[in-house]
Amino acid sequence: MNKSFLTLLVLLSLTPFLVQCASQDEVRTLSYQLRAVNKKLEDMQANTVNKMQKKQASSAGQLNEMQQELLALKSELEATSMTNRQLQEQNKELETSLQGIVSKQSSETDIKITQLNEQLKQQQDSVATLQAARALEAERKARAAAEAADAARLKVKMASSNQGIAQIQAERKKHLKGQEPASVKQDRPTTVAEEAQSAAEPAPPEEETASAAAPVVEQAPKTTKESPAANATPTDDLFNQAQKKYEAGNYQNAYEMFESYIDKNGSNANAIQARYMMGECLYQQKEYDQAILQYQKIIASQPKHAKTPAALLKQGMAFEQLSDKDTAKIIYQKIISSYGSSPEAGQAKSKLSSL
Repeated sequence: MNKSFLTLLVLLSLTPFLVQCASQDEVRTLSYQLRAVNKKLEDMQANTVNKMQKKQASSAGQLNEMQQELLALKSELEATSMTNRQLQEQNKELETSLQGIVSKQSSETDIKITQLNEQLKQQQDSVATLQAARALEAERKARAAAEAADAARLKVKMASSNQGIAQIQAERKKHLKGQEPASVKQDRPTTVAEEAQSAAEPAPPEEETASAAAPVVEQAPKTTKESPAANATPTDDLFNQAQKKYEAGNYQNAYEMFESYIDKNGSNANAIQARYMMGECLYQQKEYDQAILQYQKIIASQPKHAKTPAALLKQGMAFEQLSDKDTAKIIYQKIISSYGSSPEAGQAKSKLSSL
């Protein structure tokens, strides 16, 4: 570029001299060449300057973008640091509140333990008082029994001392008056000796007295008429009919018949099977939540029954149908841990592996 510029200057400086010497054609050719050179210079200047300006503009834009990115990163770092500070403060608050809750619960537990100890002490005191009262009552009864025994012995002694006098008086009366009628003898007042003798004789038991006083009545043999239902063995016709309804796909009627069977034969051996079939009817009708409740009745009432693993398995399958796979996994694991020897445990393992 510098050489072209110098060449142009030289030509311009030599132009007056060349004009005088050269012809008009040469002058025109020279001017044309000068214009071409000027145009090239202008084109070169425009292209170079524009490129440089564009590069400078793009560089400035990139610098601006980098500055904006740096500012965004700084703001994110500041926000992150602020969030970390807030989290640290929240952790401190949570630790403080947790310590307060633990201390409060421990104090409440200590108070409850103290109250329970006091109640236990009161109960022990009341038991000791009751035992002492019972011991005193036993002593009182023993003293009363001893006094009664002493009184009985005294009566016996009095009766033995007066027995001879009573016999002499009786013989004398028989000799003088003879035998008195029974009615007169009943109306005659008893002597002191007779009273003592009657007191000394042991009183007959109440049952013997009652049996002696009451006339013996022969009881006629009871003829009980037992109903035919009592003699007849319970039939499973209703259960069989319900089973047939289930096999035919009439699940609603089968459910009602199984329910009626349980109402009539709640303690029958087939009652658990009927309850399980009620759950099966609901399961087939896609009423999975109600089926789960029916299976739960078997699991809760008969945990050791042979049908309980099957009820648990169908319960897990029902939870799967309800998209509750976590609960289904828990039930399958329970079958494996509690009923590992049952056939349902193998099915539970396969289903657990597929989840």
